Amino acid sequence: MYGFNPPIHEALGYGKGLHDALAEMHKRAIDRDVPDVSEAVELVDRHLSTPYAYPALRSQLRRSAIDAIERYFAVHGDDLTRTVHAEKQIRVQVAPGVTVDGRIDLIRRLETDEVAIVDFKSTARAQPEDVTRDQLHVYALGYRELTSESADLIEVLILDERGRTTREQVVDPILEGVREKIEAVADDIRANRYACTHDHTGDRANDDLAWLCAPVRR
Repeated sequence: MYGFNPPIHEALGYGKGLHDALAEMHKRAIDRDVPDVSEAVELVDRHLSTPYAYPALRSQLRRSAIDAIERYFAVHGDDLTRTVHAEKQIRVQVAPGVTVDGRIDLIRRLETDEVAIVDFKSTARAQPEDVTRDQLHVYALGYRELTSESADLIEVLILDERGRTTREQVVDPILEGVREKIEAVADDIRANRYACTHDHTGDRANDDLAWLCAPVRR
């Protein structure tokens, strides 16, 4: 609608490939066909597609993806059987006239019997942390509407070599705050109120991606 045309990144497809491999692993676990680390290469080769990568980068991305899946098996392999849902579609009416469609990467039950909504990120740079946090709280709202039950935790699992995981309790005041934030953004969109800022990185490869337009409160 506004003519914003993001450039194609050479590594496009890497994150989706990881998500798809993990989705297969967890869906198979639900069906009691639990995969193991010996299948890491096969999983990556089946799901990873990086059509815009030059050969050396494609090889590097494949190696990184295999490493990420092997790390996941090493750290979380024993938890695969705790999967409740994988790639679960949700739809939540956040506010009048505002419906959010989404897909939860993973819903799992912890050893404490708590239910966690998990989002996978290929790297810590994939998305700003506060955006991911809001996203997961929207998913928590959707999970409540879908099941009439409340999730206990939201969890962000970074799949790179640092493997950082963050967890946060789901509490009603935060959920309502996110609902109000989305309603405010929807009002700005309807009123065509936008602001554009340029975050200059000093890196020409990144500066083309640095023009960010988002609604602002006035």
